Amino acid sequence: MRESLLLENGFEVVEADEPQYLEELRKNIFIIAKQIFELPGSDPMEGLNNFHRSISNLTLGDLNKKRIECIERITVECNAVEAIFKSFEQRILGLLGPDILAQKTCNLVIQPPGDPNPSELHRDAPGNSPYELVVWVPLVNCFGTKTMYILDITHSEKALDRLAENPQDWDIFEQYVKSNAKRPNVAFGQALIFHAGCLHGSDINSERDTRVSLNVRYKNLFSPSGLKNQLQFFKLLRASHVTSLGSRFEARDLQK
Repeated sequence: MRESLLLENGFEVVEADEPQYLEELRKNIFIIAKQIFELPGSDPMEGLNNFHRSISNLTLGDLNKKRIECIERITVECNAVEAIFKSFEQRILGLLGPDILAQKTCNLVIQPPGDPNPSELHRDAPGNSPYELVVWVPLVNCFGTKTMYILDITHSEKALDRLAENPQDWDIFEQYVKSNAKRPNVAFGQALIFHAGCLHGSDINSERDTRVSLNVRYKNLFSPSGLKNQLQFFKLLRASHVTSLGSRFEARDLQK
Protein backbone atom coordinates (compact mmCIF):
# COMPACT_ATOMS: atom_id res chain seq x y z
CA MET A 1 0.00 0.00 0.00
CA ARG A 2 1.48 3.36 -1.03
CA GLU A 3 1.29 5.95 1.74
CA SER A 4 4.20 8.22 0.86
CA LEU A 5 2.18 10.97 -0.83
CA LEU A 6 -0.06 11.57 2.17
CA LEU A 7 2.81 11.27 4.61
CA GLU A 8 4.87 13.72 2.56
CA ASN A 9 2.19 16.25 1.62
CA GLY A 10 -0.47 15.76 4.28
CA PHE A 11 -3.07 14.91 1.63
CA GLU A 12 -3.72 12.51 -1.21
CA VAL A 13 -6.46 11.69 -3.72
CA VAL A 14 -7.22 7.97 -3.53
CA GLU A 15 -9.44 5.52 -5.39
CA ALA A 16 -12.13 3.65 -3.45
CA ASP A 17 -11.14 0.10 -2.50
CA GLU A 18 -14.79 -0.96 -2.65
CA PRO A 19 -16.64 1.55 -4.89
CA GLN A 20 -19.93 -0.32 -4.65
CA TYR A 21 -20.45 1.14 -1.17
CA LEU A 22 -20.13 4.67 -2.58
CA GLU A 23 -22.51 3.85 -5.42
CA GLU A 24 -25.12 2.57 -2.98
CA LEU A 25 -24.58 5.52 -0.64
CA ARG A 26 -25.01 8.08 -3.41
CA LYS A 27 -28.12 6.34 -4.69
CA ASN A 28 -29.71 6.42 -1.23
CA ILE A 29 -28.67 10.05 -0.64
CA PHE A 30 -30.21 11.01 -3.96
CA ILE A 31 -33.49 9.34 -2.97
CA ILE A 32 -33.55 11.38 0.25
CA ALA A 33 -32.60 14.59 -1.59
CA LYS A 34 -35.36 13.99 -4.14
CA GLN A 35 -37.91 13.79 -1.32
CA ILE A 36 -36.66 16.81 0.61
CA PHE A 37 -35.75 19.13 -2.27
CA GLU A 38 -38.17 17.71 -4.87
CA LEU A 39 -35.41 16.95 -7.36
CA PRO A 40 -36.42 15.60 -10.77
CA GLY A 41 -35.03 12.62 -12.66
CA SER A 42 -33.57 9.29 -11.63
CA ASP A 43 -29.85 9.62 -12.34
CA PRO A 44 -27.89 10.67 -9.22
CA MET A 45 -24.98 12.29 -11.09
CA GLU A 46 -27.26 14.37 -13.31
CA GLY A 47 -29.69 15.19 -10.52
CA LEU A 48 -27.00 16.36 -8.07
CA ASN A 49 -25.05 18.28 -10.72
CA ASN A 50 -28.25 20.16 -11.57
CA PHE A 51 -29.34 20.54 -7.95
CA HIS A 52 -29.29 24.36 -8.22
CA ARG A 53 -32.06 24.32 -10.81
CA SER A 54 -34.48 22.78 -8.32
CA ILE A 55 -33.77 25.07 -5.35
CA SER A 56 -33.67 28.47 -7.07
CA ASN A 57 -36.89 29.53 -5.29
CA LEU A 58 -35.59 28.69 -1.78
CA THR A 59 -34.23 31.30 0.60
CA LEU A 60 -30.82 30.62 2.17
CA GLY A 61 -32.62 29.93 5.47
CA ASP A 62 -34.96 27.37 3.91
CA LEU A 63 -32.09 25.79 2.01
CA ASN A 64 -30.09 25.37 5.22
CA LYS A 65 -33.05 23.87 7.10
CA LYS A 66 -33.56 21.31 4.35
CA ARG A 67 -29.83 20.59 4.25
CA ILE A 68 -29.83 19.88 8.00
CA GLU A 69 -32.84 17.60 7.56
CA CYS A 70 -30.97 15.86 4.78
CA ILE A 71 -27.88 15.37 6.99
CA GLU A 72 -30.01 13.91 9.79
CA ARG A 73 -31.69 11.44 7.47
CA ILE A 74 -28.41 10.49 5.77
CA THR A 75 -26.85 9.80 9.18
CA VAL A 76 -29.75 7.63 10.34
CA GLU A 77 -30.92 5.96 7.13
CA CYS A 78 -27.72 5.62 5.07
CA ASN A 79 -25.05 5.05 7.73
CA ALA A 80 -22.78 7.22 5.60
CA VAL A 81 -19.87 7.10 8.07
CA GLU A 82 -19.71 3.30 7.79
CA ALA A 83 -20.20 3.32 4.00
CA ILE A 84 -17.34 5.77 3.47
CA PHE A 85 -15.10 3.76 5.78
CA LYS A 86 -15.85 0.54 3.89
CA SER A 87 -15.15 2.30 0.59
CA PHE A 88 -11.64 3.33 1.70
CA GLU A 89 -11.08 0.79 4.47
CA GLN A 90 -7.63 -0.46 3.50
CA ARG A 91 -6.27 3.06 3.12
CA ILE A 92 -7.72 4.26 6.45
CA LEU A 93 -6.58 1.17 8.36
CA GLY A 94 -3.12 1.48 6.86
CA LEU A 95 -2.83 5.04 8.14
CA LEU A 96 -4.59 4.80 11.51
CA GLY A 97 -4.37 1.19 12.62
CA PRO A 98 -7.12 -1.30 13.51
CA ASP A 99 -8.79 0.60 16.37
CA ILE A 100 -10.91 3.25 14.66
CA LEU A 101 -13.14 6.01 15.97
CA ALA A 102 -15.41 7.74 13.49
CA GLN A 103 -17.22 11.05 13.64
CA LYS A 104 -20.84 10.32 14.53
CA THR A 105 -22.30 12.64 11.89
CA CYS A 106 -21.25 12.88 8.26
CA ASN A 107 -21.27 16.47 6.98
CA LEU A 108 -23.03 17.33 3.72
CA VAL A 109 -21.88 20.36 1.71
CA ILE A 110 -23.94 21.78 -1.15
CA GLN A 111 -22.49 24.68 -3.16
CA PRO A 112 -24.53 25.77 -6.19
CA PRO A 113 -22.84 27.86 -8.89
CA GLY A 114 -22.26 31.40 -7.63
CA ASP A 115 -22.99 30.56 -3.99
CA PRO A 116 -21.45 33.54 -2.14
CA ASN A 117 -20.67 31.51 0.98
CA PRO A 118 -17.90 29.01 0.21
CA SER A 119 -16.09 27.20 3.00
CA GLU A 120 -13.70 29.68 4.61
CA LEU A 121 -9.97 29.11 4.87
CA HIS A 122 -9.33 27.06 8.01
CA ARG A 123 -7.68 24.00 9.51
CA ASP A 124 -9.36 21.40 11.69
CA ALA A 125 -6.57 21.06 14.28
CA PRO A 126 -6.14 22.39 16.89
CA GLY A 127 -9.69 22.11 18.07
CA ASN A 128 -9.98 18.73 16.51
CA SER A 129 -7.24 16.25 17.31
CA PRO A 130 -4.03 16.59 15.27
CA TYR A 131 -4.20 12.79 14.94
CA GLU A 132 -7.36 12.85 12.81
CA LEU A 133 -7.78 12.20 9.11
CA VAL A 134 -10.46 14.01 7.11
CA VAL A 135 -12.03 12.04 4.28
CA TRP A 136 -13.65 14.35 1.71
CA VAL A 137 -15.92 12.49 -0.71
CA PRO A 138 -17.57 14.26 -3.67
CA LEU A 139 -20.85 12.87 -4.93
CA VAL A 140 -20.19 14.54 -8.30
CA ASN A 141 -16.98 15.05 -10.27
CA CYS A 142 -15.15 18.05 -8.77
CA PHE A 143 -12.61 20.17 -10.63
CA GLY A 144 -11.62 23.82 -11.07
CA THR A 145 -13.58 26.02 -8.68
CA LYS A 146 -15.94 23.13 -7.99
CA THR A 147 -13.29 21.31 -5.96
CA MET A 148 -11.60 22.51 -2.77
CA TYR A 149 -8.16 23.99 -2.28
CA ILE A 150 -5.65 22.54 0.17
CA LEU A 151 -2.19 23.54 1.30
CA ASP A 152 0.37 20.82 1.96
CA ILE A 153 1.61 20.40 5.51
CA THR A 154 4.96 22.19 4.96
CA HIS A 155 3.37 25.28 3.41
CA SER A 156 0.61 25.17 6.06
CA GLU A 157 3.27 25.43 8.78
CA LYS A 158 5.00 28.29 6.96
CA ALA A 159 1.70 30.12 6.48
CA LEU A 160 0.81 29.78 10.16
CA ASP A 161 4.26 31.04 11.18
CA ARG A 162 3.78 34.10 8.95
CA LEU A 163 0.34 34.73 10.44
CA ALA A 164 1.74 34.45 13.98
CA GLU A 165 4.32 37.11 13.13
CA ASN A 166 1.70 39.41 11.57
CA PRO A 167 -1.72 38.42 13.00
CA GLN A 168 -3.40 41.50 11.53
CA ASP A 169 -2.42 40.67 7.94
CA TRP A 170 -5.13 38.11 7.19
CA ASP A 171 -5.39 39.20 3.55
CA ILE A 172 -1.68 38.55 3.00
CA PHE A 173 -2.00 35.22 4.82
CA GLU A 174 -4.98 34.19 2.67
CA GLN A 175 -3.20 35.28 -0.51
CA TYR A 176 -0.15 33.20 0.43
CA VAL A 177 -2.32 30.15 1.12
CA LYS A 178 -4.33 30.36 -2.08
CA SER A 179 -1.30 31.06 -4.27
CA ASN A 180 0.48 27.95 -2.93
CA ALA A 181 -2.53 25.66 -2.54
CA LYS A 182 -3.43 22.74 -4.77
CA ARG A 183 -6.89 22.30 -6.26
CA PRO A 184 -7.00 18.59 -6.96
CA ASN A 185 -9.50 17.06 -9.36
CA VAL A 186 -11.54 14.54 -7.36
CA ALA A 187 -14.01 12.41 -9.28
CA PHE A 188 -16.90 10.45 -7.85
CA GLY A 189 -15.39 7.16 -6.70
CA GLN A 190 -12.38 8.92 -5.21
CA ALA A 191 -11.69 10.74 -1.95
CA LEU A 192 -9.36 13.48 -0.85
CA ILE A 193 -7.86 12.24 2.43
CA PHE A 194 -5.93 14.82 4.42
CA HIS A 195 -4.39 15.55 7.81
CA ALA A 196 -6.40 17.77 10.14
CA GLY A 197 -3.56 20.32 10.27
CA CYS A 198 -3.62 21.17 6.55
CA LEU A 199 -5.10 24.57 5.71
CA HIS A 200 -7.98 24.26 3.28
CA GLY A 201 -11.20 25.83 2.04
CA SER A 202 -13.16 26.39 -1.15
CA ASP A 203 -13.61 29.17 -3.70
CA ILE A 204 -16.92 30.42 -5.04
CA ASN A 205 -18.13 27.74 -7.43
CA SER A 206 -17.99 29.35 -10.88
CA GLU A 207 -18.58 26.10 -12.76
CA ARG A 208 -21.95 25.30 -14.33
CA ASP A 209 -22.87 22.50 -11.92
CA THR A 210 -23.49 22.17 -8.18
CA ARG A 211 -20.81 20.83 -5.89
CA VAL A 212 -22.18 18.16 -3.54
CA SER A 213 -19.78 16.47 -1.14
CA LEU A 214 -19.53 14.61 2.14
CA ASN A 215 -16.80 14.83 4.76
CA VAL A 216 -16.14 12.74 7.84
CA ARG A 217 -13.27 12.39 10.30
CA TYR A 218 -11.56 9.23 11.57
CA LYS A 219 -8.93 8.74 14.28
CA ASN A 220 -7.28 5.99 16.25
CA LEU A 221 -9.05 5.08 19.49
CA PHE A 222 -5.86 5.54 21.52
CA SER A 223 -4.62 8.82 20.03
CA PRO A 224 -5.10 12.16 21.85
CA SER A 225 -8.54 13.71 21.43
CA GLY A 226 -7.81 17.41 20.96
CA LEU A 227 -10.14 19.96 22.51
CA LYS A 228 -13.38 18.18 21.59
CA ASN A 229 -15.09 15.62 23.80
CA GLN A 230 -14.28 12.31 22.14
CA LEU A 231 -17.41 10.58 23.47
CA GLN A 232 -19.64 13.39 22.22
CA PHE A 233 -18.36 13.61 18.66
CA PHE A 234 -17.02 10.11 17.91
CA LYS A 235 -18.15 6.51 18.01
CA LEU A 236 -16.18 3.26 17.96
CA LEU A 237 -16.20 1.87 14.45
CA ARG A 238 -13.60 -0.93 14.54
CA ALA A 239 -11.61 -2.56 17.32
CA SER A 240 -8.80 -5.08 17.17
CA HIS A 241 -9.20 -8.46 18.88
CA VAL A 242 -6.81 -7.47 21.65
CA THR A 243 -8.69 -4.20 22.28
CA SER A 244 -11.99 -6.12 22.48
CA LEU A 245 -10.48 -8.55 24.98
CA GLY A 246 -8.91 -5.73 26.97
CA SER A 247 -12.22 -3.87 27.18
CA ARG A 248 -13.93 -7.02 28.39
CA PHE A 249 -11.21 -7.54 31.02
CA GLU A 250 -11.42 -3.93 32.27
CA ALA A 251 -15.23 -4.00 32.40
CA ARG A 252 -15.10 -7.16 34.52
CA ASP A 253 -12.67 -5.57 36.99
CA LEU A 254 -14.79 -2.41 37.26
CA GLN A 255 -17.81 -4.47 38.30
CA LYS A 256 -15.98 -5.91 41.29
